[in-house]
Amino acid sequence: MAHLDEAARQLSRSGTTLYAVLELKKGASPEDIKKAYRKLALKYHPDKNPGDAQAAEIFKEINTAHSILSDPKKRKIYDRHGSLGIYIYDHFGEEGVTYYFTMNSCWFKTLVLLCALLTCCCCCCCCCFCCGALKPPPEEVARRYQQDVQNQPPRAGADPARVPSAAQHTGHVEEGSK
Repeated sequence: MAHLDEAARQLSRSGTTLYAVLELKKGASPEDIKKAYRKLALKYHPDKNPGDAQAAEIFKEINTAHSILSDPKKRKIYDRHGSLGIYIYDHFGEEGVTYYFTMNSCWFKTLVLLCALLTCCCCCCCCCFCCGALKPPPEEVARRYQQDVQNQPPRAGADPARVPSAAQHTGHVEEGSK
């Protein structure tokens, strides 16, 4: 019995499947879904139960269950992934559901980790500063560059009076250098 409860919880946050809301089996036909919806909608409709808040809530659940189970795409997603699949479908569409469950699968995570380890990608990202984790601040880089330029001997044929400043390399233009 615990296994059945666990399977039902995967299909719904509350532990009740949409099929149970409509009092149907999982493989019900569209006609059966329509009949069950009409029967329960008449029973719990707010006009037939004025002032009954619980009947209104049940009616909302019945409408939600019918809207999902009567749409073939949503029903397929619900049968595969449960209420989480429907939530993702509502926010990101059908392709979003496919991407989400593919990227969250154990084999995909293992494959990505294996590729990262085999290619030394993690080491490369941290050591070559492409991710910026160990990259020095830009002021320090500019200061080091300025020191290197000042410490270099002048090149043959170069104008010794004109030494590039750090401001020229950062994109600032001096008025006298135009």
